Amino acid sequence: MQTDAEARIKQDLLVEIHNLEQNYTVIKSFVAGKDYDVEVIGTSIQSFKDSLNRASAYVLALYNLKGKRVNIPWDPLFTSLDYAIATLTTAPKRAAVAAILAMAQSQMEQVMSYFVALKESIK
Repeated sequence: MQTDAEARIKQDLLVEIHNLEQNYTVIKSFVAGKDYDVEVIGTSIQSFKDSLNRASAYVLALYNLKGKRVNIPWDPLFTSLDYAIATLTTAPKRAAVAAILAMAQSQMEQVMSYFVALKESIK
């Protein structure tokens, strides 16, 4: 039986997964060469990072409710996102940010694969 707390966590997690998917679409398109304003990219990177932080907290909460422990292994991705955000204040911004995000592409894909599978399992 699902508790109210568990149901609320799952609902909040689904919202964050949706946010991750939207921001990842923009980031992936930018890395692939689509022209975006630097501020749009910065906002998408920051929003992706913030949603990933919240989604990770919800995953931890779900595991804790079940009496289990989980390791969230995407610290290197957070570091890459921080570098990309910091690089937005330098010149040439676009090429540098695209290079940083391209290096983090496989990490982002792993994170997104995890959350897509998780989304399907909690629906």
